Amino acid sequence: MHVVMLSDHETAGGAAIAASRLAEALARNQRVTRLVFFPDGKAHPWRTIAFCREAPWKTLLRRGMRKLFRPKTPLPNSPGFAAEQLRKSLRSLRPDVISLHNLHGAMPWGWGPELAAVCAEFAPVAWTLHDMWSFTGRCAYAFDCEKYITGCDETCPTAEEAPALPREQIATAWQTRRRIVAPTLRVGPLPTPTLRVGSTMAVTPSRWLAGLARRGFWSAARIESIPNGVALDVFRPMEQALARRTLGLPEQGILVLTVAHDLRERRKGAHLWPHIWRPVENIAGAMLVTMGEGSLEAPWPVHSLGWIGDDERKVLAYNAADVLLHPAPVDNLPNVLVEALACGTPAVAMPVGGIPEIVDHGATGWLAASATPEDLGNALVQAIGEIRAGKNLGNACRMRAERDFCLKKQARAYESLFKRMLESPWPDAMMEQLRKQQEPTPCPRSAVHSLPVTFSP
Repeated sequence: MHVVMLSDHETAGGAAIAASRLAEALARNQRVTRLVFFPDGKAHPWRTIAFCREAPWKTLLRRGMRKLFRPKTPLPNSPGFAAEQLRKSLRSLRPDVISLHNLHGAMPWGWGPELAAVCAEFAPVAWTLHDMWSFTGRCAYAFDCEKYITGCDETCPTAEEAPALPREQIATAWQTRRRIVAPTLRVGPLPTPTLRVGSTMAVTPSRWLAGLARRGFWSAARIESIPNGVALDVFRPMEQALARRTLGLPEQGILVLTVAHDLRERRKGAHLWPHIWRPVENIAGAMLVTMGEGSLEAPWPVHSLGWIGDDERKVLAYNAADVLLHPAPVDNLPNVLVEALACGTPAVAMPVGGIPEIVDHGATGWLAASATPEDLGNALVQAIGEIRAGKNLGNACRMRAERDFCLKKQARAYESLFKRMLESPWPDAMMEQLRKQQEPTPCPRSAVHSLPVTFSP
């Protein structure tokens, strides 16, 4: 089958990396085309089509034509312009199914939830939710805010954080997402584009995110949880001493590794470090190793590996460490935890988001007693003590990765899902059948009816 994958970035960022791994695995058996706004310019086993900004002279010409003749063509970098570009590509590509991923990285250029509705015009859509963005007013993670359930507005507590949006636009953005994403059968003309009933379903890497999506706009939709996988032949255990020598790290002592694209990011726990360190201040003979942009202070020596994009070097870092410390206060199914697991490296983390679906306390790592930095520090103290006493969770970690986070298994699950979607009746036929079964009672022309419809998986 021809699988078209739409995402903002091709390989930059956690969501794009997860999508790229899936694309590579699917490309072994299927024809894969990726539509992206930010290509990486490298060779891949899939075909890449990049949506670039319009040439300046075309933009000036288009604006001039609008002033002179008032044509209906949309302005560049607007949702209408992005939708026009996408329709043109999809008409040419004729996909069998569309695998949709993150869109919000290209919001300044008109990308938004409207593109999901465009995709549903051409083929069944499996929208992989890497975060909460599809059912909030703007944020990727709501932390402890639940306004996404009742209505996001200008009181958003994180409006200035990425993906940022002016406060006065948040309520409208939430309403727009609700109209587009909520899988509701509408009788009469649609005020805005919407996902066609039965043609779109959500896929979540974690069961935790599936639960949040059901509380949001996806309450009546088909949702399937398929964990992200890693290539187990790449992310694999190796001799710890060799990994340390290769990276220039001490061969003796406890090495605690922490990983984030940007170590200064609040969602990755940057503001929690002073509290995490309090319980471990008196532990000697340990070193903190960081992988990512930025720097950290710790009561131990700190060795920065910087940002690493090469998987083989990441494997060295995971194998060199005794334990991975992941202080994120909220997360979906972090790539770094799955990667470390595959390398046989246990993790210390808080019991938040999808993390407990990776870290089993005492089996594949240590979970804090509560979602507080102090308890995370206490869990790290426990982990170091047990590691020094001879506890080794490496084999259990690897076995768990082979069982639940195999990339080939993930690809097979998506292929099975795509086949089931293709075998289902096309949504137009489903909608016509439902209309005949649930004919609305006569009413004034101005009235618009909405009939919620649930389709079983």
